[in-house]
Parts: sequence; C-alpha cells; structure tokens
Amino acid sequence: MALQIADQTVLDEMLRSASESPRRRAHKNFHESLEDPIHRLLIGAMPDTVFPIHRHRDKFELMIVLSGSMEITLYNDDGTVIKKQNVGPEQEVHAMEIPAGVFHGNKVLEPSVMLEVKPGPYIPVGPEDTLELK
Repeated sequence: MALQIADQTVLDEMLRSASESPRRRAHKNFHESLEDPIHRLLIGAMPDTVFPIHRHRDKFELMIVLSGSMEITLYNDDGTVIKKQNVGPEQEVHAMEIPAGVFHGNKVLEPSVMLEVKPGPYIPVGPEDTLELK
C-alpha cells in the first residue's frame, strides 16, 4: 500500500473534480478494494450536490470535514430530526461519527472536502435504507 496524503493540493484537486462532475461530487479512495475491512475516502462536494438521506444498518460512519462546511442531520426512522449540526474546520464541530442504523443526510454549505471512514466491505444502500421526507 502506498502512502496516502490529503494536503492542500489534494483538497484543491478534489474540489476541481467535484465542480466538473455531473453529480457535483468526487471520490478518492484510500482503501485498495471494495472488500477492504475499513474504507477510507475523500469526498469533494459542491453545494448543489445531493446526498440522499440514508443509513448503514450495521456500520458506523465517521465524517471529518477537512475544508468548507456541511450541515449533517440525523433522523429517526419516522423522519423527525434527532440532531442538525454544522461541521467543518471553522465550525465548533469538526467531525461526527454516525452510529450504525441511524438515518443521516449531508447538505453542503460551501465547496467542501470530507474524509469518510466506515467498515467495509462496500454494500450499496438499497431502497429500504433510504428515507424520503414528507
């Protein structure tokens, strides 16, 4: 495994890639395989990207916002808000770990890069693990 870094050059590249992506997001995996036991990735995101509200039934998700800011919202199964928190290097909170099974969504407040860490292997989120607000 090669040394992985997230310096300002890498963060700038993540934001450039996200700004050019149709999804308005870019990913850079630090893990080598979708089967790795721990996934680590950078996610560059623009304010107009959409992170659907979802959950990981048996996996925590650690989000560390390295640049910019995001509003992370946690929801009960019925869609009521548990907690809403601005997260970023200039905010009071820099990181959040979402417990397994908790619905959550991210709203990008300004161009941002976050480091996400969660257990592998990769399992796509199915419709039963997404939440549509009424």
